[in-house]
Amino acid sequence: MTELITKEPKKNNLNPIYGNMIFLEQFVESVISYSSRYNSILSILYAPENLIGNPSKYPNYGDYPNSYTLRSYGKWWNQSEAAQPDYMPQDVDRIPSEDFVTVRFKHGVFPENVHIYETYNPGAVVRLWGHLVSNPWLLLWEGDPQVCLPVARRFSPPIRQVKELVNEIRIEFNQSTLKYYTSLDAVLLTGYQPKSLLQCKLLQKGLFDCLDGCDCDIDKSIESHPCSDGIDLFADLPFEVMVHVFQYLDLKSLCRCAQVSKRWYSITFDPTLYREISLKRYWNKVDGAVIKHFISKCKNVKKLDMSWCSIEKQITEPVFIEFLERCCPNITHLSLGHCFGHTSSLGYITKYGDLTDLRLRNCKCKTEEYKALSNLTKLTALDLYCSSISDEYLINILKSNRDLKHLNLDLCELLERLDEVTEIVSIYNPNLITWSSWKTYSITSEGVKFLAQCSSLRELDLGWCLLLNDPGNCLERIATGCKDLRRLILSGWRGVNDQLLLPLIRQCEQIRELDLLGMKNISVDICERILSSFTKLKLLDISFCDLIKPEQVVLWQQHYPNVTIQQAQ
Repeated sequence: MTELITKEPKKNNLNPIYGNMIFLEQFVESVISYSSRYNSILSILYAPENLIGNPSKYPNYGDYPNSYTLRSYGKWWNQSEAAQPDYMPQDVDRIPSEDFVTVRFKHGVFPENVHIYETYNPGAVVRLWGHLVSNPWLLLWEGDPQVCLPVARRFSPPIRQVKELVNEIRIEFNQSTLKYYTSLDAVLLTGYQPKSLLQCKLLQKGLFDCLDGCDCDIDKSIESHPCSDGIDLFADLPFEVMVHVFQYLDLKSLCRCAQVSKRWYSITFDPTLYREISLKRYWNKVDGAVIKHFISKCKNVKKLDMSWCSIEKQITEPVFIEFLERCCPNITHLSLGHCFGHTSSLGYITKYGDLTDLRLRNCKCKTEEYKALSNLTKLTALDLYCSSISDEYLINILKSNRDLKHLNLDLCELLERLDEVTEIVSIYNPNLITWSSWKTYSITSEGVKFLAQCSSLRELDLGWCLLLNDPGNCLERIATGCKDLRRLILSGWRGVNDQLLLPLIRQCEQIRELDLLGMKNISVDICERILSSFTKLKLLDISFCDLIKPEQVVLWQQHYPNVTIQQAQ
């Protein structure tokens, strides 16, 4: 149960009016959304839902299954060949957010503090947002990712005062500085609940000094209009030169430039400034009005990133389709991570035959809506992380896109015939460079053997795929067929022993990252051979390998200082 504590009014020197309100402490009542999870859909272990209620492990420190754990850590995932490049580098936030989770509390309050209980590898929280359901999001706090000691902590950053009630908190993460996976145990929101509607309205009318909760003004600046001309130090520069200079500006700066003068206003309408657009940074501001504004400026968008923009709630389907039709006739890169929900828009996307890179991470489309994607024929990268695609539709897509190089099927738990999928890949997509099907369970050792026919494979993620199945000789086949492997993730392969790893050591000299987490039967000897044979190795994960003692790992870490050796217990 969510703990709710009502206390006597607290004395507040900054805002005396709080003294007449009810002070509440609330733990999470429900989890609304998230971009990353470590659990499979049928398991509560490491799931976001573990944030609900009181902390269960704090102040203890460790890898606890009844906490919420994020999927990635460090820079390893961003360095993958399949990682999405920045479409608009000048619009990357100074503190980039890699993942988020949104939680809801029972009562709306004027927030005083947000306490985050971090029980494993703390330091990834970089931004806190708050709002009352259906109201605009307010930025409460932001800060750089931190390097912390390996101890549990209750992280309580100094949040901004806001004059709005808050009952939802969104936590954003940047895991780039983490040495290993991070886990959260609980979130506590403290604040003041008005005793009456009148009291609430008085606060919202600004009867005390209160800081605005958000400094992102893209929504205001897009409504700009030409100002009267003043002294323009750029007046003698040709129009083309000005356009070139403006290409280095982010979207917010372009909106502000539109307010400088009539000439600058006209320059900001040049379509070449909007060939690559990234709206992820402005997820909380993007709505139908913003999209209509871009319709007036954009003519030939090549790359579009609308990740996190929740378009099913903020943008009507007709507006989104109009934007695609009028502004993106020749689009090649489209990223809609954790935002897609319109019923027929996937069909419109497939009209754009030049698409080569399509990212649909965490999309909420119905299974049958993926059928339309088989009309695409030029895809080289397809990211379906945590989607509801079925085997039939995926197979049709693979057959239609013979130049596919990167495929992500992580947590696609409706796929029940992965062996058949891998056979199709070996026939129609033999030049595949990266394959990832982390925690997509229907593959067997026979399916893995089909992947061995993709001789160009450099990254192979089969983590948690063969929990109970006998791996047989599939690793030998992989080693023989994919000698250029650089990244190999085999976490959770319980049946692997030293003998089965030997072919990799003999033939895959290029391996830089190797994940053997949970292999309970591998010995110190095979790990020693791995470390001495893979001269380019940068990461070795041998967590929960029962035969490897911590003191041995310490010696390896001293002897191989260029290799990050992970060992969680």
